[in-house]
Amino acid sequence: MTLVGGLLILALVCAVSVCAAAETGRDAAVFPLPVLAGSVCLLLCGGYLGLLVPALWAGYGFLAALAVGLGVHAGRERLKAALFSPGFLFFAAASAVFWLMFAVLQPMFTQWDEFTFWGAAAKLLKEHGMLYPADPVNLKAAAGLPGLGLVSFFVQGLSPVFTEWQCLAAYDMLFMACIAGASVLPRRRWAHSAMALTAGVLLPFFFSVASPGTASTVYANAMADIPLALLFGGVVSLWFAVGPGKLGMLLTALPLALLTLAKDMGFAYALIAVFLIFLDLLFGQEHKDLPPARVFGGALWRAVVLAVPVLAAFLSWNRYTAACLNTGSGTVGGESLSYGQVLAGGLAQFFGIGRTQKFSDIMGLMADAFFTRDVCLLGPGIRALAAITLVAVAAWIFAGRGAPRRRVLVTWLGFAFCFAAFYLFHLILYCYNFSDVEAYILKDYERYIGPYYQGWMLAMLCLLGRSAANCAGRWYRLADGALLGAAACVMAVFFWRGVPTAGFWSNADSLYLLRQDVKNRAAAANEVLDWDDTVLVISQGDDATRWYYYNYELTAHVARGYGGYFNGVDKSSRWDSDFMNLVESENWTLYDYKAVCTPDALVAYLEEKDCDYLLIDRADDYLERDFSSLFEGGLTADMPATLYRFDPDAATPFTPVAVAESEG
Repeated sequence: MTLVGGLLILALVCAVSVCAAAETGRDAAVFPLPVLAGSVCLLLCGGYLGLLVPALWAGYGFLAALAVGLGVHAGRERLKAALFSPGFLFFAAASAVFWLMFAVLQPMFTQWDEFTFWGAAAKLLKEHGMLYPADPVNLKAAAGLPGLGLVSFFVQGLSPVFTEWQCLAAYDMLFMACIAGASVLPRRRWAHSAMALTAGVLLPFFFSVASPGTASTVYANAMADIPLALLFGGVVSLWFAVGPGKLGMLLTALPLALLTLAKDMGFAYALIAVFLIFLDLLFGQEHKDLPPARVFGGALWRAVVLAVPVLAAFLSWNRYTAACLNTGSGTVGGESLSYGQVLAGGLAQFFGIGRTQKFSDIMGLMADAFFTRDVCLLGPGIRALAAITLVAVAAWIFAGRGAPRRRVLVTWLGFAFCFAAFYLFHLILYCYNFSDVEAYILKDYERYIGPYYQGWMLAMLCLLGRSAANCAGRWYRLADGALLGAAACVMAVFFWRGVPTAGFWSNADSLYLLRQDVKNRAAAANEVLDWDDTVLVISQGDDATRWYYYNYELTAHVARGYGGYFNGVDKSSRWDSDFMNLVESENWTLYDYKAVCTPDALVAYLEEKDCDYLLIDRADDYLERDFSSLFEGGLTADMPATLYRFDPDAATPFTPVAVAESEG
């Protein structure tokens, strides 16, 4: 049923796309992305009202009725003509391949961030049928934006249970919709579309920095980096295909809202996309003899209209999370400055007003990173920018005179200007929003900067494809060669430096050994636990990996641990943490991540956190020697994972209620 349900939703999206294309005369490839984005917007509105599941079924009913109504009105001949779109057929076939492949291979989440938010959010949406800020349970980042999770929720609606492979297949459907929209060309030349599609599919690999010989998570992870990149470039490219009419505005507005909801930085990306569209309206359209004031007014009005769904999505989610989580206005960094104060202070320091040593240091590191830190298979950002510029130059050369050439030039310049602002913004974030240790290593620089390059390249490839498809006369063969060359270079670099030892197409069981071990142990505990319960997890020797896995797998609230020293009374020498390894006060070298703890302190901490259960995933000699008296049956260093019910008033506070044997 999981596979059948996913394929039925894919068929529904395809049916709406073909019927809408037949009715409007547009290419069917421009519709899958707005259909997915519009469904997410409907689900979000339903979730705000506490009606997420009814909104899902209302959305299915509306899409089915829309497909039938448009299809009947369009007629068989127009439906048949709309069906044979290269981009649409690619979307349908590629999405189906992902569903069938993942149904067999069943890939799982593997990265930490997937368990702290991205994967956990999608799981909670499906299992609880409500927006997670209203019931955060295990979700650490309860205020994180829900766009991707709602895509998974929409696509998995007919499935009886949540599975990770379905979530990944849903996201890959979204990716294929973005790439298909970018491949829409004025003339239906299969060769041109095929070249653009090939380059688009390989772009996430091209803009990856995985070490050679490692397994790639491209197309097999739930994090927002690739969605952010493809939605960014996909929305701009979709605009080039649909234009400024009423239908084009609607088809662009919906993905802009989804881009806003994809990640915190999605708001900035969406505003940048609106700005690029504004520039295209000013310079990339044929205005005939219209006066400049009217051209500017029309462009500004349309840009404002497109900004409305961006602001509505962003502000409504902030209001909703503030109401659910009882949070105040957003602050940044340890000094609790407002976002406005951070931006004003950062800009002042950038221009030399009150500049601190830290700002100077980070500014130098950011400047060096542009030339030294890899963001793609070719290396650092300067090389990525050179590749993007070469594609843009080819698109400009082969574009028609007038508006088509202005569109290419202004789009590239707009991307470049916004990239400079984007880069400055991240400089400010590193200075204000990161600890010194994280800031001085530019933590996750590639993840933060890479999606912009990728979206920029996708838009330039789209323009090159349009230039080649429109080129006439003696230059058309050179234009075709330029498009073929760009696609071939992306492919060549992929095969030269980017082919991983394992990817979404392989069954990399070795990646899931630890996941499966924790999953098996958690399953035994889940027979006792419920979502209303609170459990503290102790896994001696863990580096947080197992703790995050349990945080995702257990059907209960997982209590946070602490670091430092706690004697059961004085809290001044401890600090909040996620997980903890228990050590003696005189033994500070046993583990890298430690909480000095005595038996009395453990009982006091569980009482403080109102815990119902304690799960000992892995014990050691210290627990066996000093804590056994608290546990019915005692403890051993090599004991299996055991769930204990906690009763602080009992003579023996911990009573075993579930035991899980495992191979790990």
